[in-house]
Amino acid sequence: MSEFLNVLLCPHQRRKHVQAELERLTPGVVFQGQLDLSRLDLGQMEWAERREGVLARWKRHILDASMPRILSGRLNGPVLLAYICDEKVWGYELYYKGSPMDSFVSLPGYFGPAPADPPPPERRAAWLAQYFPAGREDILGYLIPWTQEELEGGGALDSPSDRHPRGDCWQLEDFLNNLAPWAYGMLTADNLAPTPTTPVPDQSSPKENTPDRLSGQRPLQPEPGTETCLPFLTGVKVLGRSWRFPLSLLYALFPGKRPVPEAVPCQDWTAREVEEVLDRFLTGALDRLELNFTLRGEGAYVRRLRKTVYQTFPFTLSLIREKGRCMCLAFDDQESAVYQLIADRNTYMTVDCKELPQTLFHGQRVKEYAVFPKSGPEAIRREVLFLLARLDHRDDAISAILRMGVWNCEGNLANTDTAKRRHQEIRALWCME
Repeated sequence: MSEFLNVLLCPHQRRKHVQAELERLTPGVVFQGQLDLSRLDLGQMEWAERREGVLARWKRHILDASMPRILSGRLNGPVLLAYICDEKVWGYELYYKGSPMDSFVSLPGYFGPAPADPPPPERRAAWLAQYFPAGREDILGYLIPWTQEELEGGGALDSPSDRHPRGDCWQLEDFLNNLAPWAYGMLTADNLAPTPTTPVPDQSSPKENTPDRLSGQRPLQPEPGTETCLPFLTGVKVLGRSWRFPLSLLYALFPGKRPVPEAVPCQDWTAREVEEVLDRFLTGALDRLELNFTLRGEGAYVRRLRKTVYQTFPFTLSLIREKGRCMCLAFDDQESAVYQLIADRNTYMTVDCKELPQTLFHGQRVKEYAVFPKSGPEAIRREVLFLLARLDHRDDAISAILRMGVWNCEGNLANTDTAKRRHQEIRALWCME
């Protein structure tokens, strides 16, 4: 019996797909929070698979809830993370297509202040019954929080077939038995398979490390670097240290008075110059930094020219500092979308969008989670370099679905002429013209 237990349920999925998505989380997703998905050790996870879905189990402290949320977005379906903590309480996190559906803990307030208006057990049972083969009445009793008397040993069984009474954290097993019998059977059969490990070649043998050309094996491609963005770089604008008071006050009093940026020649730049100008901003030498790129969009074959003609569009990365705080914005003119690098991921992932606090920055009302309280956080440097290295296929770095909790996209579902005009208006507010 372990002090911590995590059980991941992915109904109607295949193990190879779930494992592939988890492997993509480890190197690709970097968060600014206290927990980092690079700590996810896939080797500790034990797996089982049936026609009804996939189950994974591992014994360690509760992972960040963003892991099952991102996984549900990539799998385009429901994901349930059930857990036991400290051998005292059990609970679960339910997500569907990247959106939080429900969060339950058997002892409210165990991890912090309990919500003021929690959903009733009937509603929780209805949400679970949408994705798992369970009747609402069969799981309703488990969704009623424990009382202090039950926690101290005075709990009863929720069902005659249960093995653990209320107040016992291992009531989780009885809950899973009624929620998804296929998962309970795999969990208690004790025949879960460990994560397969890739054999490590012998570093001392050149023959072992030589690519097998007969089987089509290719050498490992090096990780892309900042030099990848250089062919697309068309302009760099900077603004040195200026007023000590917030620029938002200057813009409010004198809307037409804005500092004139300095255009920096960048024709012969290398990756070193790009990183140096970024470090100048992060160390406080610059108040504004703007990197302009011209990217290539979809192409169309022109028969008369006998070649494919590609449409180009601007992409701008803007870093702004104001009185010890800073923001990082990306403007994608192809999609008429504005991306904000998230500074407070916990607020972004847990607070309802209608209740998110706002703040005044650069003369505009913005969500507070997008403003870094420090002048040069390491997270900006890490994420900007990560984006620049993948600028030609930027979705791997900036997608709100693939890397949920890193960038927030404010765009339009339909890229109409009205949306494009609105995008240009927003761009004019934030970019140095």
